[in-house]
This record gives sequence, C-alpha cells and structure tokens, in this order.
Amino acid sequence: MPNDAPLTQDELRQLRDRLDDIDTGIIDLIAERLSVVQAIGDHKLRTGAPLRHYEREREVIERGVSRAEEQGISGRLAREVLETLIHHSIGDQETNQLAQSGHGQGKRALVIGGLGRMGDWMARYLDTVGYNTDVADPVQAESPFSIVEDWESVIDNYDVVVVAVPLRPSNAVLHRLAELKPRGLVFDIGSLKSPMTSGLEALADADCRVCSVHPMFGPNEVGLSGRHILFVDVGNVEALAEARALFAHTAAECVDLSLAEHDEVMAWVLGLSHLVNIAFASALAESGEAVPLLRKISSSTFNAQLKVAAQVVSENPHLYYEIQQGNAMTGDVVGQFRRVLDELARAVRVGDEISWTRAMEIANDRISLNKS
Repeated sequence: MPNDAPLTQDELRQLRDRLDDIDTGIIDLIAERLSVVQAIGDHKLRTGAPLRHYEREREVIERGVSRAEEQGISGRLAREVLETLIHHSIGDQETNQLAQSGHGQGKRALVIGGLGRMGDWMARYLDTVGYNTDVADPVQAESPFSIVEDWESVIDNYDVVVVAVPLRPSNAVLHRLAELKPRGLVFDIGSLKSPMTSGLEALADADCRVCSVHPMFGPNEVGLSGRHILFVDVGNVEALAEARALFAHTAAECVDLSLAEHDEVMAWVLGLSHLVNIAFASALAESGEAVPLLRKISSSTFNAQLKVAAQVVSENPHLYYEIQQGNAMTGDVVGQFRRVLDELARAVRVGDEISWTRAMEIANDRISLNKS
C-alpha cells in the first residue's frame, strides 16, 4: 500500500537539498551551453556565416519537445525554455559580432535627437559598431557622447546622420538637411512616415543619400533576434543598401516597404494594437476599486491582456497620440474596428450565436498562431 504519511522534516530537507543540487546543475549546464554557443559564434564571425540558422533552431526545439513528451513533461514548457535559451544565445553572438565588426571604424555619426530614448539607443548602437558618435539635442541631459551645439555648421563632418527627433518636428529637420545637402547617409527612425514625407522627398530631390528606417522595438532592446527593422525606399537604392548594411551583423529581420505601404501597415500594427490596449486599460481604470479584486481573481487571458496594456500605457502618451493622429489611415482602421465591435455586441444582444461563432472561426482561420 502506498505510504500516505506526510514527509518528515529530514525527508523534506533532503528533497529541498536535492532541488538545490538540480537547480545548480541546470545553471551549470546553461553556462556550458553558452560556452559552446560562443565557440560557434566565433566560427560564424570568422567565416561570415549568418547569425541565425532557422532549420537548426527548429531541429533543436522539435527534438527538445519530443524528449520532454517522452519524459511526461509539457512540450510547451520545453519549447518556451529552448526558445528563451536560443534567443539569449543569439543575443550574445550578436553583441560579439557587433563589437568586432568594425563597420564604422574611422567614420563619424551624428544622431539629431540623440538624448531621447530611441535617439540614445541609436547612438549607442552606432558606437558599438565602431562609429565615432556625437549627438545633438535641445534637451539638456547627460550623455556618454559628445554633444554638438550647432549641428548645422558641422553637418559635413559626418558619414551618417540619423534624425531621431519627435514626429512633429522631424519634417522641419529633414527640410533643413535638404538645404544643407550633407555628404553622409541620412535617415530618420520615425514610427510614421507620412508626417515627414515632404522632408524625405526634399532630401531625395537634393540628391542626398537618404532613406527611412523604422526599428520595430523599444529603446531597452539589446539583442535584436526576432525583432524587425523596416527600411523605406525614398528613391535612392544605394542609400537603402547602406542603411541595411548598418544592421548586417545583427539577427534582426529586415523588411523593405514603400512610403505608402509603411503607414498603411502601421495603422494596424501600431495604431490598432495601441488603441485596443489603451481602451482596455482605460475601461479597467474606470472600474476604480474593483481593480485590486480583478487582479486576484483574473484568468490567464486577462493577465496576458493586462500585462500588455500596462506596458502600453506606461509609454510616452504624446508619441502614442502622434502615432494615431498623424496617420491618415487611422480613421479607416478605427472604423473597421468599430463595425466589428458593434456586430459582436449586436450578436450578444439579440442572441445571435451563429454570427458570434462565425466571427470567431473566421478570425481563428486567418490569424491562428499555429499557421506558418
């Protein structure tokens, strides 16, 4: 018969000691794995092999999931652990390659707006890949980089000029650059392109080496594995290639878009997602005293949504307003969202289960995470 008696204190202590040993072993194995990954990364750097090997990553994950299931362990847990390890491994390799690439060795870069959050990220990135980097910004703040007071008078000293100012003044800065006709590569990193289209076109008309870039991540990112960087062609193919080359040693996914395509896509990717999460957080905030109780009894779906919404509303509200207000496509996307929401509400109100079910089934068929 099985022994249902509770564990003695000695037995419990022995089990906890064994857990400590296992946890230490796990950390030691992770350290060993990272050491092996470093050796592979050094080989990739010497041979010029790409950072990511998708087929190999898939093989590692599938083998791990299979092994976990054989051991009676959740395949999902194994997948999450291995994906996390792979992400950090690629991040370490990426940092090493960036530091050793020497891409900007002997060259100078200027980040206009370099004391802002993404401007600071851009300055640090350029510094990592070897550029002698300066920043210019009317804001008074400390910076590890040299701060240029009058960037217009020294603009031709730079091989790369990045415009990282807020969306509203970006166009004026780009127009001023078009008048100055800098010799170096010029690109902005704005979340929208329509507010600065005339400035980008003015630079192109002035025969400047110009394109537009949009890093699809926040300023706290270190490794870029799994992140996207958008490159927008404004008429200079060489400038586009030069901008892409700046990120050639990262594991970021590089995507080319036209000016028109960029903001249409952003209306969904940024506009709709921000709007839904801000509306969710605002409605929740209006529940007042119920918020602490909701946290206690929440479901996994609620927790996941709350986490994303909390992150969104912690960001710069002025920037998020600009992303909504400055995109000509926002009205169309919001209108479509309203129509869908009204239809779902109508189905509930009148007891139309068929319409509700059909809407969910169509959505699942088109956006399922299990689809390739």
